[in-house]
Amino acid sequence: MTISDSIKHSQSLLEQISSHPAVSSNEEIQQTLTLLKTELSSIDIKARKLLKSEPESILSGTQPEIKSGCYIFVNEKGYFCPNCYDNQGNKVATTRLNRKLRVCPICRKSIK
Repeated sequence: MTISDSIKHSQSLLEQISSHPAVSSNEEIQQTLTLLKTELSSIDIKARKLLKSEPESILSGTQPEIKSGCYIFVNEKGYFCPNCYDNQGNKVATTRLNRKLRVCPICRKSIK
């Protein structure tokens, strides 16, 4: 399930709750549900913007290549930790332990 699917499902559930007779008679609950609807709409708009901007970064060449289990970026020297880049977006240069093994100084992940 994607982020958009989750948001649409949440909006659908919220509509079902709003239409329930016990809920529709309570003004305080209706106001809270209206605020939730507004917040979900705002989240949906932000998620769409993020998803639209992501392919642009791929086309601009910021996506790394993989070599020796590490990421290599265009116009940058070194081998970078894929774990740190994928999880936090940080470009952390790995260090060589021996001929076949590199390690990340931040997350301590061994990379072959």
